[in-house]
Amino acid sequence: MTLLMEKDVLSEEMSRFYIAETILAIESVHNLNYIHRDLKPDNLIIGRDGHIKLSDFGLCKHVEIKPKSANINEQMRSDLSNIQKEQVTRNPNPNMSRNQANRRAEYVRNR
Repeated sequence: MTLLMEKDVLSEEMSRFYIAETILAIESVHNLNYIHRDLKPDNLIIGRDGHIKLSDFGLCKHVEIKPKSANINEQMRSDLSNIQKEQVTRNPNPNMSRNQANRRAEYVRNR
């Protein structure tokens, strides 16, 4: 929460990093057959090494978690790949990402 207060807006690279770290932290809790049940920015702590740590396990619950498929990671990669392909075929403007980046940079400059 303090990082958000200091930076106001995180860069896309930082956002991706912290989202990935959060997903890995939640996945490690799930691998131990627990559900956190109280995920919010206040319960995500950034350690001295810059990595995310989960806190406040007061509402944590032990359950038997069974994945839907044998290899959930492959299924997720396949789903993301299909989504990306759909976006490319639907997007008539190949410079859309560049336009978005320019708009984002302009927004940050004008803040």
